[in-house]
Amino acid sequence: MKTSFLEKALVILLGAALLSGCATPESRIKKNPSLFASFPPDVQEMVRKGQIDIGYTAGMVNIALGEPNRRYTRQTAEGVTEVWAYTDTYTTSDRQRVDGPFRVRTRDGSYQTITDTVWADVQQTHEFDKIRVEFRDEKVTAIDRLDRSGGAVNPFAP
Repeated sequence: MKTSFLEKALVILLGAALLSGCATPESRIKKNPSLFASFPPDVQEMVRKGQIDIGYTAGMVNIALGEPNRRYTRQTAEGVTEVWAYTDTYTTSDRQRVDGPFRVRTRDGSYQTITDTVWADVQQTHEFDKIRVEFRDEKVTAIDRLDRSGGAVNPFAP
């Protein structure tokens, strides 16, 4: 049986919707209902919104934000803490000059090597920490959030 382009696109979209459903606080609540039910009502409200606060446990943060992209261990004079980092990306595009030999096809179908200059658009994806959550004694003691209100050009803005 031959499937149409529309049917294939629909299958891809449904698959993407199912996968993205795993990335919401609501889907994580459904996977951990008893843990969520153990949270105080004000914490439940915040977690449902994907928000966290000082004093939250790792379970609360995990349901609100999901698994961190990175985990760090931070050692200071006060002791050792665990830091969870949640990342995001942005893409830049730079036009770059490329000088060199290029193999080209001539009008008669043969190939020849010429030396020339071409310009190429090169896209780069940059990853950055948007939220860092620090735990000491299994409780959130600090939250670092990227300040997106800043200056003239903000490469992190959507």
